[in-house]
Amino acid sequence: MIVALQVLVIAALAPLVQGTMKRLRANLQGRPGPSPFQPYRDLAKLLNKEALLPQGVSPIPLVAPGIALGVALTFAALLPIVTPNLAGRVVDVVALAFLLGLGRFVLALAALDTRSAFAGMAASREMTFSSLVEPALLLALLGGAVLGKGTQLSSLLDAPFGLAGMLAFAAFFLVILAETARVPVEDQETHYELTMIHEGLTLEYSGWQLAMLQSAADIRQLCFFVVAAMLLPGGTAIWPHLAWILGLMGAVTLVETLFAKLRLFEVPQLLTIAFVLATTSIVLRVLGVLA
Repeated sequence: MIVALQVLVIAALAPLVQGTMKRLRANLQGRPGPSPFQPYRDLAKLLNKEALLPQGVSPIPLVAPGIALGVALTFAALLPIVTPNLAGRVVDVVALAFLLGLGRFVLALAALDTRSAFAGMAASREMTFSSLVEPALLLALLGGAVLGKGTQLSSLLDAPFGLAGMLAFAAFFLVILAETARVPVEDQETHYELTMIHEGLTLEYSGWQLAMLQSAADIRQLCFFVVAAMLLPGGTAIWPHLAWILGLMGAVTLVETLFAKLRLFEVPQLLTIAFVLATTSIVLRVLGVLA
């Protein structure tokens, strides 16, 4: 019951987080920007529209939005927020990486099945960059945890925040930019097909299916912020992590405002930096140097 309530709260707040970040980005750029509640209106509008898919596709594109939303909701349920001890015994960072990989694989497969040139190109880029994102994600979580005491997500809450923790957080922050389609990896404010990665996977979707995909993306984004806050000092208390989440929202928006989007062949360099930082954090944890 408590876990279900946690999932409902995260799902309800996720569009507000997305809308607030859009509003903040517009204000930093000197524009009034949309209302923070605009994502709720967008989802309601899409839910009232018919969903259409290209003729002749297999059932994969039809079920892909449901699987993507299910992965996002499972991600929200596994976070050790309300019941850290129970989640700590069940949730493993390796299993979390596999869970996120499942959602990525299904969306890429569905994009290929639509036989759209742009969607296929986005699927190719998604799988290429995921080969760099997923190792950095896994190693950053392992570096943030207390190695030797388990690889559960709850280990992040008990880990000492030294130099190793700082490097793990820096690596995970770069992973967040990639996983949530943020500048400098990708720009959510434009729909230029030649540079799309995540957005290109949803080009052939409409109506309630697109609403499910957008809701899944918003939930995943908030869940990534929660995990990033767990890498920072705060222990098992909730309020310090809420402050960190608000700070992360501002930091990601500030990065989007101050930096330009990277060219595609430069994105692997950024993800390689995340991998090196995460690996260094693990080495420091093992050696016990300033950890």
